[in-house]
Parts: sequence; C-alpha cells; structure tokens
Amino acid sequence: MSPARKRLYAIIIITVFCFIIVMGIGNFRAKQLAVEMAAVQIEQTMAIAVQQLDIGKMQKIFQTLDEKEPYYNEIREKFIKLKKEHNLADIFIIYKNSQSEWFHVVDAREQNDPAHSPLSKLEDQASGSIQRTLKGQAVRGEYHDTFFGAVVSSYQQIKDHQGNVIAVLGADFASEEITEFLFTTRYVQFGVIGVCLLLVCGVVLLTSPQKNKY
Repeated sequence: MSPARKRLYAIIIITVFCFIIVMGIGNFRAKQLAVEMAAVQIEQTMAIAVQQLDIGKMQKIFQTLDEKEPYYNEIREKFIKLKKEHNLADIFIIYKNSQSEWFHVVDAREQNDPAHSPLSKLEDQASGSIQRTLKGQAVRGEYHDTFFGAVVSSYQQIKDHQGNVIAVLGADFASEEITEFLFTTRYVQFGVIGVCLLLVCGVVLLTSPQKNKY
C-alpha cells in the first residue's frame, strides 16, 4: 500500500472517530436545548394559568370534588385552550387533602383520552417531583420517558390569598415536538459532518503525489 493511500485511510479513520464524538456531544447539547426551550414555554403557560385561577372557587372544588360545580367546567375549558395555544400535552392540578390523599382536580385532556384524569381520581402516591414541589422545591424542565414518548414537565405551587400552599399545578410539553427537534438537529449534524468528510478526502486526493505514467 502506498504512503499516500495509508495517509488517506488514516485521515478517514480519524475523521469518522471525530464524527462519532461530535455526534454524541451534539445530541447531548440538542437534548439540553430542547428541554430548556420546553421549560420556558411551560413556565409561560403556567404563569397564564395561575392568573386565570379563581382561588376561592378552586378551594370549593377541593372541598366538594364535584364535577357539577360550574367552575370545574370553566377551568377545564381554559386549560384546554391554553394547552392548544401553547402546544402542550397537558395542564393539570393535583391536590393533597388533610388525610394525605392525593386527588386529581382538573386537566386539559379530552374526556375520551385514556390519559384523562377525572375529578376526585385518587392517586396511590404522587410522583417525587410533585411532592418536592408541594414542599417548596419547584421542579422545572424535568425530562423523562413515558409510555407516550419523551416528556418535559414542570410543576409549581398554587397558594391561597394568605400564601398557604393548597395544590400543585403541573404541565407537560408535547413529546412529539421534542422528538422532531432532536431528529432535525441530528440530520443537520449528519449533513455538515458528511460534507466535511468529503472535503477532507477530496483535499487529500488532490494533494497526493501522482505517479508518472510515462
């Protein structure tokens, strides 16, 4: 094998190795960026949701757990509208009563959605994120995999007029948006590095000494 060919193979191997490293770093950074973008959008949506809440009427729902309460349908409609406008998977409220029982209060999923949680649905145990939020450790931009795909979630406290924590507001960012962003970023990385690889090979071939055929 000629020295020029050996040099070409060595450059290709080094380039492929760098390609793998760059792809790994790029995917990690893309995931971080996607989660951060989702977290910002969730926070903005939750801020709007909190402003729209009537705390007095919400507390009445906590006491009665009755879907016939007029405000229950009103807040559900507002949450569904926010969900669609801000492209979220869900916005929901979960409540812990004096017996330390966790209840779903309201969400933004359709009635026929398998993931919909009706009012008064009892949870055996709330997630660690919800429990930390209730204790004052708000959870922001939590990335996790579910049966429905990748999800970014954030949680914050809901307080009454005296500043007492009465429930937890949570929101999930639509998983398909995260997946689409990651795939788009990955394709761009493949394209850029592929072009660089072709350029390197072309330069090596053009600069390699040619044997005289005569």
